[in-house]
Amino acid sequence: MSIPVDYASALLKSLFQDRLNNLIAQADARRILQEVKESPENYPAFDPLLTEKVTHIAYALLSCGCSLIEGADDSADGAENLGILERAGKLLSDAYRYNDSETDEKNYNLLIAGMALYAAKQYSRAFIVLKDINLDFSVGQLIIQFVKKDFNSLLKSTSKVFFEDFCELSDIHVLDEWVISHEIARIFMIITDYVQTGNKDDFTIIDDIFNKLLLVAVDSNLISFWLIIRLLRIILSTYFKASLWSVLPPLLSSQYTTKNYIQLLSGFVPPVTELWPSQVAAIPLAVGENDGGIINLRTSGGKTRVAEIAIINTLSSNSMSKVLYLAPFRSLAFEVEQSLSKVFNPLGITVSQLYGGSTANLTDFELINESQVVIATPEKAKALIRCGSGLETKIKLIVVDEGHLLGAEERYIKNEMFLTHIKEFASRNQIRMLLLSAVLPNANELAEWIAADSNLVAKSEWKPSLERLGLLLWDGTRVRLQWKSDGDPFNPNFVQKAPLGFGRRRNPFPNDKKEAIAATAVRLAQTGTVMIYSAKANAINGLAESVLLALGEHPNDFDWDESLWNVFESVCKEELGDSDIVLTAAQKGVICHNNRLPALVRIAIERLMRSKAPLIIIASSTLGQGVNIGISTVIVSTPYFSNETISNRDFWNICGRAGRAFSDVEGKILYAIDTKASNDKERWRVRKDMNLADYYFNNQQMEKVQSGLFIALRQIYKCAEETGTDFSLLLEAIANDSISANIHGEFAKWLNTLFDFLDDELLAMHEDFNSDGTDLDWVEPVFRKSLALIQAEAEHKEDYINLLRARTKALLNRIPNRAARKKLIASGIPLTVSMAILDDIDKFKSLALSFILSTDAEDQIEQTNNIVREIEIWSNANAANLMEFVPSQTILDNFRHCWISGMPLSEIIKSEPNAAKISKDYYGYTLPWIIHAISQMFDSESEQIFIQAYSSIAMFVELGLPNVTSSNIYLAGVRSRGAALELSNFDVFQNKSISEVKRILSSFQLQDCEISETTKAWIKLLSDSANSQKPKEVSFPAFTWKRNGLPDKLYLRETNGDCFLISEDGYFYEKVESTSELPFLEIANIQGLYFKRDDDIWNLRSNNPKITVR
Repeated sequence: MSIPVDYASALLKSLFQDRLNNLIAQADARRILQEVKESPENYPAFDPLLTEKVTHIAYALLSCGCSLIEGADDSADGAENLGILERAGKLLSDAYRYNDSETDEKNYNLLIAGMALYAAKQYSRAFIVLKDINLDFSVGQLIIQFVKKDFNSLLKSTSKVFFEDFCELSDIHVLDEWVISHEIARIFMIITDYVQTGNKDDFTIIDDIFNKLLLVAVDSNLISFWLIIRLLRIILSTYFKASLWSVLPPLLSSQYTTKNYIQLLSGFVPPVTELWPSQVAAIPLAVGENDGGIINLRTSGGKTRVAEIAIINTLSSNSMSKVLYLAPFRSLAFEVEQSLSKVFNPLGITVSQLYGGSTANLTDFELINESQVVIATPEKAKALIRCGSGLETKIKLIVVDEGHLLGAEERYIKNEMFLTHIKEFASRNQIRMLLLSAVLPNANELAEWIAADSNLVAKSEWKPSLERLGLLLWDGTRVRLQWKSDGDPFNPNFVQKAPLGFGRRRNPFPNDKKEAIAATAVRLAQTGTVMIYSAKANAINGLAESVLLALGEHPNDFDWDESLWNVFESVCKEELGDSDIVLTAAQKGVICHNNRLPALVRIAIERLMRSKAPLIIIASSTLGQGVNIGISTVIVSTPYFSNETISNRDFWNICGRAGRAFSDVEGKILYAIDTKASNDKERWRVRKDMNLADYYFNNQQMEKVQSGLFIALRQIYKCAEETGTDFSLLLEAIANDSISANIHGEFAKWLNTLFDFLDDELLAMHEDFNSDGTDLDWVEPVFRKSLALIQAEAEHKEDYINLLRARTKALLNRIPNRAARKKLIASGIPLTVSMAILDDIDKFKSLALSFILSTDAEDQIEQTNNIVREIEIWSNANAANLMEFVPSQTILDNFRHCWISGMPLSEIIKSEPNAAKISKDYYGYTLPWIIHAISQMFDSESEQIFIQAYSSIAMFVELGLPNVTSSNIYLAGVRSRGAALELSNFDVFQNKSISEVKRILSSFQLQDCEISETTKAWIKLLSDSANSQKPKEVSFPAFTWKRNGLPDKLYLRETNGDCFLISEDGYFYEKVESTSELPFLEIANIQGLYFKRDDDIWNLRSNNPKITVR
């Protein structure tokens, strides 16, 4: 059986001598060359018996690992011993996966490799190793189907093996093999029961079977089966410990909800039945009796699942509560909504993503009231909380996604102030906060801020795939791939310059670094999706053109899902035009993504990519912020976004996405360098690029996440020193609101601009946390716990608190009226602007009357156009500091009416080239923010009509739609202005809430009306999505079966047309006939279905929430 533990330990030491390590490195180096299809003549001088030698090493490791695990105490962690199996599995995979010269034993060795990796909790890598191999023996097939979580095939295969007729067998070895196969089939039958029920007694039965099988294998000297049985036993032990049924019920409060959740995930395609090591490490903190904490898992490490479980636990513990999920970008908010809805909708938990920037309107209030999980950007959440939605009073959990996005930028400082505010509110009202991030080298500091305890950090370096770093070196004639790993593997001529072979171009291809990157990406795309990352957004279209050249003269159209492609195509034509590179490249499987694209196009692109992995993605940093897209290889074209480079943290947040779960054994990260150098300047550039690559590849140099507020306060102190300003006098000038009068000119101007970022939040905190309306005692305890003060130098902490206290005092003196303060806070914009609005409120009231009194649709559009024009002029005079980009009034006058009336952006672009930027930045964000601020300056009781008017106008401007009906259709999921406008003409959508519009769209009858193909595509997409979430209905008549000793529960299995009712352990079964009255064949081998006995009456039941029994 097992070798002695002491001997195994000694043998392990001998297996890691330098000579053997060199063989292991050679196997790894050869595998990467094989994977990227390097020509064998370019291989270095590998050991001629490399495969044979590393196979011996791998099996020695397997023997040691299995023996150490079998001899270990049950309470032992076992991670080190599982690591031995992982190394053995990787070594066998390296030796055989891409090795076409070793055919005889290839599949068996890959089976053992996959089993070893799965036993070591490397589920994704095991799946990849096993997914394409075919074995001619049944036990191997069953194991592969289990690892792949193909339970439908597993049920059929186990039935075939288990119910196979036993014949007279003269050869005892053949008989023993039959017994082993039969009992392993029984084990997997029991496992399929456990997946649905969580019955832990199943594993007691399984363990007993394994003991007997090992005796049979040893007695008959069936060495291959003996190893398979040992590994399978470890696999199922690993599986049990990591299964949802083992991990979640002890931690979650509602067993009923937990059971439904686990059963729901087991019915997904593919099923989710176990948790990754990173998730197992994080969940206790995520659902614990604490104030929250930091979930710091690697990219692709499963953070969203952890958040999902925390949300379920919160809502099942507090049925009337809500969860606020903060996503930093609209695109990520949309993705989170899609992901959470897939899980939560079947459980009866409603999820809504609130569209928009810094505005709030009646549709938002409606969605908040109907939803248990509210997803919003920080700006949107702040607007909703401040304008009286009451959201904050119902929250019991706040999830902050991409929590590393802090720093000295204006937006980050504002969001940090908002998080400081809600964190204090949360701590006073028993609200938990979880902050999620993949790149937090100083997670403990953020835990001290978010949860008041630096130890509340769940951190794991585990991810489903390995990582391989390398350089893409272009020397003017060829591409050399130089991989950073033991053995220094390289591809000397991965791409070579040659005639293009088509078209009129005379220059060879590739002819520069950009084309070399494109050609490399096309070749690597044969093994998985490649992302070309460029920090310069304006370089993306040029890279796309080079990729299209590299694809050849007539590349095939990519096989996208038809419904999603139709929607994507219609959005591109509506927003960009028929011939834009974004559309033409996507048709060939090449995706272009950057922050200059219209929001609708970005959403459509991301929806398309989630449906199927493209060949190549060309993107800027926008795709790196949380958007969950599977990528095999990242090629860094340039890290320069101007004269500056991205940070090490941003590099890893982007490149850490290399390696798709269940698609890639390893993710590849290539840093591109042009090595052509004919003079000292160019040689210096090459050395600089090489050094920069080394800097990025070392993630231990990742920059800490810094408080932007701390940076700002420290800068105030430094500026005071540099300008010779006495700090005490500075505090006095700030407190007396006399900065401009007492401080030097440029310093005063800078200081007022800085405080504009902070003022509204300081006032908001004061209203929430002061005790008598004027005292400032709250400032010290609130900001003492802020990230800014946690990171601040000890000697200056009091100075920083005094700065914030002085500014708050000045604000209270400036705005002594509390009612006025509340209006200014609700506006959500800097106080200088909101006070100007308040001064001109009569003007805005007069303007709104024309909109309120408008008589028909055309009149409303005209009145909206006139009001918005007046607000534009006012904003240019009073709110210029809010607007980085302001088109001329002439341009706006030509643009506005077209935009508000819903004209396609592609048509507007014909007369205004900057239309995309105007719609995205000015009308899509800045101006609605100001209009929303105007709406908050009216009395909430006596002037509600004006509030509603400006809230509606803000929504129309933001969306580019002329009325509430079309806006609601858009917000219900029809993310096309043209389609929403067309549907708004139908009476069925008039005066309907967003939830009602969603229900109508899901069952809209296309044959009953004449609508455009674009609108049909949207309706079909939404209808298909809604129908996909509906459970399948089955029915079966109850029947009577009287017999002593029957189990209370029986599964129905079928093989070769024969049906059997069988107990969960397989020790009872009976063949039954399928008839028209009892059509057993129609429901056999369906996961989750079983018959339950009530006296002698048997009724069909379902453990699968995706299947309901009528």
